[in-house]
Amino acid sequence: MKFYIVDCFAEEKYQGNELLVVVADRLVSDEEQQKIAREINFSETTFILSGKQGNGGYDVRIWTPNMEVPFAGHPTLGTAHVIRHCLEDGSADRVILNLKVGQIPVEFRGKSGTMLQNPPEFGDFIDPAEIAEIYGIEASDIRTDFPVQWVSTGLEAVLIPLKTRDALAKLVCDKEKFMAYVGRHPECYCNHLFFVDMGGGILAARCLMEDFVEDPATGSANGNLAGYMLKHNYFGKSEISYTVLQGEDMGRKSVLKVDAALNGSGWTIKVGGQCYIVASGEWE
Repeated sequence: MKFYIVDCFAEEKYQGNELLVVVADRLVSDEEQQKIAREINFSETTFILSGKQGNGGYDVRIWTPNMEVPFAGHPTLGTAHVIRHCLEDGSADRVILNLKVGQIPVEFRGKSGTMLQNPPEFGDFIDPAEIAEIYGIEASDIRTDFPVQWVSTGLEAVLIPLKTRDALAKLVCDKEKFMAYVGRHPECYCNHLFFVDMGGGILAARCLMEDFVEDPATGSANGNLAGYMLKHNYFGKSEISYTVLQGEDMGRKSVLKVDAALNGSGWTIKVGGQCYIVASGEWE
């Protein structure tokens, strides 16, 4: 099977979030898909399981090293990039993925691709003191003018607003305290996205995943954040555009461009960036 390694949400090669994309030209069982994802050990691996279907989309599944997930941001963007450049002629301005959460379109303009995410769902509020205890910061490092909240546009995350870049830099997860917290909040066994406003329409963010690995670029969680920003009127307007810098604290700088709007009850959440294919070959 042909495979590609892609750097997603990157400004150049060897930045952003790594992704393995496998073009399945034979039957690949669930067990084998999981084993391949575990073998490469990236945060996610995708399998393109069909050509373009009657509904205009390509059937795609997404796996972490431990499980299948219904949606994830950088795998969606990177897989669409591979389909556009390697399976089509490179000129398509739109690629649709048929995922577990439904159809997700990715639009291309120049070097950048932008995915349209599902409308957000909003869940419980979490006491900032609980978050501070887990991640080695003070409760006073967490803003109180905006909540700590569970949000999902297809893959859930808990969103935590911080006061300073220094607080963002010193996050360290205590595994025992995290598991005790999950025992109290089972729905929070998910990504935790911390963010700080750097001014000028730029946010800095870190995503600490439920398997205690940091993610250098998290399109799903940043889609959740866009919904959160609109829900809580963070920018004081119903149409917002901003940039998120993620991965800097782990040496994998990622740049995510976010455009979102809430008009009446209608949500538009778009998260985009650039991708680079860094390797390709044959998977035996």
